[in-house]
Amino acid sequence: MQDFITVAIDGAAASGKTSTALRIADKYKFLVASTGSYYRAIALEMMTAGIGSDNVSEIQHFLGKIVLGTKITGNISNITVDGKSFEEKELRTQEVNKNVAFYATIPMIRQRLLPYQRSQINEAHVNGFRGVIMEGRDITSTILPDADLRFFLEAGAQERLSRRENDWEHDYIAERDQIDVRRTIRQDGVHKIDTGINNLDVVVAMISAEIDKILST
Repeated sequence: MQDFITVAIDGAAASGKTSTALRIADKYKFLVASTGSYYRAIALEMMTAGIGSDNVSEIQHFLGKIVLGTKITGNISNITVDGKSFEEKELRTQEVNKNVAFYATIPMIRQRLLPYQRSQINEAHVNGFRGVIMEGRDITSTILPDADLRFFLEAGAQERLSRRENDWEHDYIAERDQIDVRRTIRQDGVHKIDTGINNLDVVVAMISAEIDKILST
């Protein structure tokens, strides 16, 4: 029986990635790595420092001097920048929502965060978790292409916008979708789940069934 499992969840904004990951993590004692929060933290720090997403030289300098760390709270892996941790409300302001996608598409930022994101597997190991469930963008194709299980969650733009509005959070869905069009999604071996027609309980059950197959072998 496999004693450690890696699960990758990909998808667009408000497709249900985080809610699904949290439920699965609670059920199986996995560590949750929500990579969107990592990009939000970097974007917030750059915005606070007055570094625009188009300022290549200052971004390069910033990335070269920061130290990234991890603070685990419960079963959630939180990024730290130079020892500083972040409250969820800091990372979910309208200003961050509006700008994070622009920072997140910058190649040097993605390269800087790539090894950090992958390091969460080791964090899960050394902290006694049974696995890691990582959710965000490009997880199935770039970050954890060899994960034991890979899922892509999808839903219509209007459905996802309604979810953000219900959370009192305008997340610039249309704008972020336009940016996401440039992403390449690796199709082979990825389980696609429509969260517009399947509610959270059903999605969790579908993913759990695949995890249970691995655990039973």
